[in-house]
Amino acid sequence: MNLESLERDLRTYRPAGMEGLPAEFVWPRYEGLSVGNVPATVAQALGAATTGLLPPLRSDLLGGLTDGVQRVVLVLLDALGWEQLRRVLAQDDELVFHRLAEKGRLLPLTTIFPSTTNNVLSTLRTGVSPVRHGLLAYELYLREWQMAVECITFSPLAYRAPGQLEAWGFDAEHFLPVPTLSQQLSVQGILSYQVIANRLASGALSQMHYRGLRQVYTHHYASDLWFTLRAALQEHRGERFLLSAYWSAVDTLAHRHGPLHETGPNEVRALSYLFKTIFLDALTPADREGTLLLMLADHGQITTPPESAILLDDHPVLRDALYLPPLGESRIPFFYIRAGQETVVWDYLREHFSTQFTFLSRDEVIRSGLLGPGEPYSEVPHRLGDIVGLAHGNSFIVRDKELVHKLRGRHGGLTHQEMLVPLLAVRLDG
Repeated sequence: MNLESLERDLRTYRPAGMEGLPAEFVWPRYEGLSVGNVPATVAQALGAATTGLLPPLRSDLLGGLTDGVQRVVLVLLDALGWEQLRRVLAQDDELVFHRLAEKGRLLPLTTIFPSTTNNVLSTLRTGVSPVRHGLLAYELYLREWQMAVECITFSPLAYRAPGQLEAWGFDAEHFLPVPTLSQQLSVQGILSYQVIANRLASGALSQMHYRGLRQVYTHHYASDLWFTLRAALQEHRGERFLLSAYWSAVDTLAHRHGPLHETGPNEVRALSYLFKTIFLDALTPADREGTLLLMLADHGQITTPPESAILLDDHPVLRDALYLPPLGESRIPFFYIRAGQETVVWDYLREHFSTQFTFLSRDEVIRSGLLGPGEPYSEVPHRLGDIVGLAHGNSFIVRDKELVHKLRGRHGGLTHQEMLVPLLAVRLDG
């Protein structure tokens, strides 16, 4: 595996018609070089059918690591982008990831679009592209509720109260229009388990993603994440299964301090130590037999200083031509235009923000393949709005001044910092 060649391909590829995009943009590679291809790879390794899923990872990426697999341990480290991990590895030779990469494979993939957690997790949990599952971004207009909604806790933007939609009758288990990977595996005799922080275990997003799971294990801190993961692996040693885990701290720290802050590498070092001493070193040969470990991220982050912000209230002509403030992501805003104001909005965006964003119509986004292949879910065009902005550099757009300073790091966009993510694959019985 030539990593330099692979990374160069990921950074420079453009489909026909998209050659004019900024050089910093990375195109999502749904055909076999993205996180969206991991679910089918897991299913294939466990001997399950992959019908209806995005294709598995390109066959040369993992080599023979999937041969004879009986169980897969899939660990998602939120926001640990490829470039951030490479920086930490270059600084610290003692990280366990060096040894694991020598035994297996450590390589870059693209994430999907938009590069944001609830979208990527929905693809990882279902195996289908965003255009099919429709949970596209952090903030969405849900036509069925006639409401702008924050789509992790599923609360109205105008009234931030986690679980509020559920109190009003929102049915999380039937929100996604496609089955989960766990549901598809279960009918083929393959079980699925999840390790997740206790505070995240019962929310609406977890309910829609965890359909078909045999059991959810909860933890409270980093140390008992790895203890709980090890205990779950040992408890089900004789089964054929998928065991997943999720850790959010890298993302939280990067949002608060920026992805280049020293707290990021410190967290990776802590992860390395706890992962090695509590999980890896305590496994028996029986625990390791037939076990494939996959560790990856959903996206990276880019530093977004306050001076790179566009404040909607500073642009009343644009604000008043929209019937909703921009939703989606601050780096991938979805614009919802008032009837008769299409020309006003397009002209204003092109005149004032052409150096900070590339703008595509809703139909251009869907036709381009940015949201992946497949028949679009019926709600996708309504959720996208009329125009989608693609941020250049560290630009972002927000509704009010409070949001300008809220986050030092952001994601959602197409820059290489956000789009390139690592995949570490290693056989634990090797």
